[in-house]
Amino acid sequence: MNFFVADPEWGWWIVLYFYLGGIAAGAFFTATLIELFGAAEDRELPRVGYWIAFPLICLCGVFLVADLERPERFWHMLFKSEVAKAAFAEGWPVSGAGWRLMSDALMFKHWSPMSVGSWALSAFGLCSGLLFLGSLWPQGRLEWLFRRSTLARVLQVAGSLLGFFVAAYTGSLLTATNQPVWSDSVFVAPLFLTSAASTGIALMILVARSRAVTPPESLERLERADLWALGLELVVFAVFLASLGSNLVPVLQAFHGRLFVVGTLFVALLVPLAVHLRLGTSSQSAVAVAAVFALVGGFVMRYALVKTPPELLARGPSAAARFSPEDGRPRGEGTGADPGNRAPDLQPRSKVYNQE
Repeated sequence: MNFFVADPEWGWWIVLYFYLGGIAAGAFFTATLIELFGAAEDRELPRVGYWIAFPLICLCGVFLVADLERPERFWHMLFKSEVAKAAFAEGWPVSGAGWRLMSDALMFKHWSPMSVGSWALSAFGLCSGLLFLGSLWPQGRLEWLFRRSTLARVLQVAGSLLGFFVAAYTGSLLTATNQPVWSDSVFVAPLFLTSAASTGIALMILVARSRAVTPPESLERLERADLWALGLELVVFAVFLASLGSNLVPVLQAFHGRLFVVGTLFVALLVPLAVHLRLGTSSQSAVAVAAVFALVGGFVMRYALVKTPPELLARGPSAAARFSPEDGRPRGEGTGADPGNRAPDLQPRSKVYNQE
């Protein structure tokens, strides 16, 4: 666990981006699966997922822009600023020269996580936006174009892949840092991905029940899918905790670390699972309670995970010092990793030569 790094100072904008981006991706992917492989009576349910995905991913873009030190320069992540300014000077978008310059202004840095993330978020916003339009007016031309045609299938598959990337990318970004906890496990991205599925389905259940746009049989199948998503998330969460090894102890000593472990385990996972696994009974209010707990727990998980490393950094190396593998060994004893790691017995050399 590395305590000699700077705090990234991520606040509420980033927490909300992680949270809402995951819900958007999970809802979009679930809607696409139902659209492609669901039963005929489930045709109205994907509309709910598309209603959710586009507004939330738009909010994510707003949150990322708000988090920048210079929000007015957000477009510099997508375009070469000087070339774009030259294109405007040439009369873009009403001149051919302006369009030629603007086509050269597009900027994609495959080696930059910020650039890749910005383009993925923009592309996912485009796909979800078109499918959102196709979900507003049933039986209309837009529905046929953006939900039933070949173009719609391309948008659905591409949007699902982009949604997967957006949901997992945030976790991969944390793992790639040198922050404590984040860099100590490769399972942050899988945890974010499974949480995106469970929270996306949970919000779809709440919206579908409130709008009464789908038959009860479709909602029951969606609830079973939520049960599987929660079970998978529980397995991934257990693997994540196990991957921390001895570093889990200082995490549990921090307030946000305890909130992360306890909040995720009980609020996000065990309570919703207990409601879904009730003894064969059926209650709309119980399902709504499970969905609310899953959503609240998903937020707690991301908030606490973002806030735990800064708390550990504030406490300094002493937070984990007692867990050194050298603890309990007498100083100078050759019982460490290197048995010969012991200073020899040296006699101080006299400044006066021995005349004997």
